[in-house]
Amino acid sequence: MEAALEFDRVTKVYQGRQIALADVSFAVPVGATVGLLGANGSGKSTLLRLALGLLTVSAGEIAVFGQRMSPGAKLLRQRIGFLPDDPAFPPDLTAIRYLEFVAACFGLPRREAQARLGTLIRAVGLTDDAGRRVGTYSTGMKTRLGVAASLMNDPELLVWDEPTAGLDPISRGQTLELLEQLRGRKTIILSSHILGDIDRVCDRLLILNQGQLLFDGSRATLEARLPKRQLELRLRGDLERFAAALPDRLGRPDLSSERGRVRLELAPHETAGEVVERVLQLARECGVTVEGINSTGRQLEDAYLKLITDDEFRGFLRAAAA
Repeated sequence: MEAALEFDRVTKVYQGRQIALADVSFAVPVGATVGLLGANGSGKSTLLRLALGLLTVSAGEIAVFGQRMSPGAKLLRQRIGFLPDDPAFPPDLTAIRYLEFVAACFGLPRREAQARLGTLIRAVGLTDDAGRRVGTYSTGMKTRLGVAASLMNDPELLVWDEPTAGLDPISRGQTLELLEQLRGRKTIILSSHILGDIDRVCDRLLILNQGQLLFDGSRATLEARLPKRQLELRLRGDLERFAAALPDRLGRPDLSSERGRVRLELAPHETAGEVVERVLQLARECGVTVEGINSTGRQLEDAYLKLITDDEFRGFLRAAAA
C-alpha cells in the first residue's frame, strides 16, 4: 500500500544541545486517520514541522507520497493542508478575503475559489461572521477559520495540530463530524491532547515520549497491553457460600482477597451485563446482597498512561544504573 507519509530513521537535533526526535520510523498509508499523542516536549510539533518541510532533518529521510520532503519541496507542500495549534491571521481581513488570499496562493481559479470558500465557511459554521474582520474573532472562531483555510487547496494530506482546542462543545462536535466525513477520503494526521477526540476519529495511533516513538498501531493493540477487564462487586451476607459456588457457576475464581468484595476477570467475548446477570442470580440463591458493581474496562486513556509511565520508569532505571 502506498504511504502518504514515511519517516525513515529520522533524528532532529537543535543546535547540538536538544534531541527533539531520535531515530523515528513509521509509515502512514494513504487514506488513514492517525492520532499523534504525546506530552508537551515529546517531539510532536517537531515531527509535524519536519513532515511539512518547515524543518530539515539532522539524520534520516522523510517522504510524502513517495517524494522526498525538504524545505524546498514547494509543489509537494501544495498537496498538504496544515492547521497549526495557534493559527494567526491578518486582523484587518474578513474571513472571505483571507480565504480568497489562500486560494490565490495556491493558484486556484476565481470561480473555483469562490465556490469552495462558500462551502467551507458553511462547513465550519462561520456563515454569519464571514464578513467580520478576523481581528474581532474569538480563539475558537480563528481555529474554525484555520480548518477552512487548510482545506482550500483540496489537499490529499491533512495535518491538524489541536483542531478542537478552544472550541465550544457545539463547534468541537462539528469539527469532529467534519473529520469523520473526511475519513478515507483524505489522509489525516491529527495531533491532540484530547484523547476522546483521538478515540472517536482515528484508526491508528502514534505515541511519542521524549523524542522516541513508543507505539505505532491500532487502539485495540494498545489496549491489549492492559490487564483483562474486571468486574468488582461489593457484597453483604453469606460470602463463604457465595465464594464456594462461584467457580462452578461462573467458571472462574474470585480474584479478590478483600472480604466483602469479589473481583472477576471477564473473557474477551463476554459483556459485563451477561456476567452481572449470572452473579445476581447466584447472589439471590446464596442469600447475598449486592451493594455495588464496578466494571473496569480497557480504556484508551489507561493504555496511553501505562505506556508513558512504563517508559518513564525504564528511563529512571537506566539513569539509576549509570
